[in-house]
Amino acid sequence: MTGRPLDRIPAASAGAVQRVADLDALRAFALLGILCVNIWYFADPYAITGIPNPDYSSPVDTAVRFMASVLFEAKFYILFSFLFGYSFVLQWASAAASGASEVGRTLRRAAGLVVLGLCHGLFLFYGDILLTYGLLSLVLLGTRWISGKAAVTSASILIGAMGVFVLLTGVIAAAFEPSAPTDAGTLPPAFGLAGPPAEVIAQNLALYPIVGVNVLFLQGPIALGAFYAGLACAKQRVFEHGLSPRLLRRLTAIGLPIGLTAAILQAYLVHYVGGTGTALIAFGISTFTAPALTAGYVALLLLAFRTRRGQRLRALLAPAGKLALSNYLGQSVLMLLVFTGFGLALTNRLPPLAVLGAAALIFVLQLLASYGWVRQFRYGPLEALLRALTYWRRPTLSGATTERSESL
Repeated sequence: MTGRPLDRIPAASAGAVQRVADLDALRAFALLGILCVNIWYFADPYAITGIPNPDYSSPVDTAVRFMASVLFEAKFYILFSFLFGYSFVLQWASAAASGASEVGRTLRRAAGLVVLGLCHGLFLFYGDILLTYGLLSLVLLGTRWISGKAAVTSASILIGAMGVFVLLTGVIAAAFEPSAPTDAGTLPPAFGLAGPPAEVIAQNLALYPIVGVNVLFLQGPIALGAFYAGLACAKQRVFEHGLSPRLLRRLTAIGLPIGLTAAILQAYLVHYVGGTGTALIAFGISTFTAPALTAGYVALLLLAFRTRRGQRLRALLAPAGKLALSNYLGQSVLMLLVFTGFGLALTNRLPPLAVLGAAALIFVLQLLASYGWVRQFRYGPLEALLRALTYWRRPTLSGATTERSESL
């Protein structure tokens, strides 16, 4: 049974699985987008409520938040999830090539992700996605024999059904929503983010169960759809065989205009109209259209990677993508140190433009640190830990191997 998931993968993929630089660079690009979304939950104490922050009420502040929503929100976890699904097929191919069981490896990896997700969500950032990934990877394992065509169909059904559900829920909520806006000034000022570390941990402990359920049941089906899309592409070894420039230009020409137009509408509803029902309608619109913008981003970046300057950009991004798990959790640590009582306590003290500047600085630091790390070690610290559990071996940061390293 070990080889069955590989029946529809070209025979060459059953050999040594090599890392594809494009995948690593795209994974780093996804990390940047996720950082530019998650940072608001540290910098803005009202972000979790969905209520506009009264201290961010100037036209410039609103415009910055608007553009951040247009460019980043609900796009990059789709890319992250797509790459997660893609990597699963590569790991199954590696298991088949070595004579190991993909079931045992996947179960151990899922358990590792669940444990890391719980630690991350409870003590660092309540918006964790790793727990959801760990649980959904069991669904992916159970359907690993699915054909590429069936995987694409499943992805379309999951994302489409979720979009319809959220849109209808938003329309109903908007119909019964009171017309008077909630006064943000009546809320507690900072949810404990700027308080002592004990208060920050208490906030995570209180919010994580609620947010975790929302992530699992709202973002989860969309992430699973992206898993299946990645699985379908991996079975055809899309990145290894290469995408034609003509196809990439077509994806860019279609995905970017459709995705950006819808993203502008979504951000307008959230930042200039407001309301819970309206926010749900915006999320429903994003569910249908964010994959188009994500595809446009990817196609444009892959086209850029084929130029001389683009190759340098890929080389700059790839090390961070190789250490995706360590960098994902590292972002939460750095944001804790910058914005909460664990460090500088800058929550609600930086204007939105400075918040994006802080995100850029964090990402640049991670690029530099990742570049230095991969020159000395093959695996990141958390990649080595997850890999040790997956392969049931002693953790190691170095050493030659033909197996693909564990990376989100």
